[in-house]
Amino acid sequence: MSMRIGDYAGISAGFQNNTSKAGKYNNVRDYSNYLMGKYSCLKPGNNAAVSVTSGLLKKAMADEKTGAWLEIELAKAPDYIAAAQKSAIAHGSTLKSVSIEFGEEYSTMCTLVVTDGGGTDPEIDKWLEKVKENQAKKKEEEKKLEQRKSEAQELEKSLQKIELKGDDLEDLMHQFTKKLSGSSSGFETGSFDVRA
Repeated sequence: MSMRIGDYAGISAGFQNNTSKAGKYNNVRDYSNYLMGKYSCLKPGNNAAVSVTSGLLKKAMADEKTGAWLEIELAKAPDYIAAAQKSAIAHGSTLKSVSIEFGEEYSTMCTLVVTDGGGTDPEIDKWLEKVKENQAKKKEEEKKLEQRKSEAQELEKSLQKIELKGDDLEDLMHQFTKKLSGSSSGFETGSFDVRA
């Protein structure tokens, strides 16, 4: 038996991200797109699904505390499913299907289908592995982004602004050459003919 919980909850992969500069979301679609991008568990598998009701999405957009709770729970959802799978195996059963729905007022509904036999369901295993891989990729991307930001900050610190005032171009070039030769920035100085 397989079970699939889909896009009825207001989360869909087809939405574009249109966040405002202030970090607020223009509508529920934008917010759901953000969550789907951040939490790959919201992309359903054949026998595993995690969803959020549209009412909770609206509330989480408007209330920072609710939004924080939702993100914590979405981050833990794959762990909940893996724990349910282990529990079923410990009791000689197989978890064949699982869905978790996060709803208003901090409610969580979980539907499980368990059969005799022990072991794991290959579809759930694939889904969990895909979620794990996506989390690792996301962490790597965040790490690279932080490194680029750090490099950009270092570059900005190393850039020097030189302001010169003079009577003519020859005077400015003389001042420029003098500044560069006096700095420890490692610049090689040279000259050129201003009269050309």
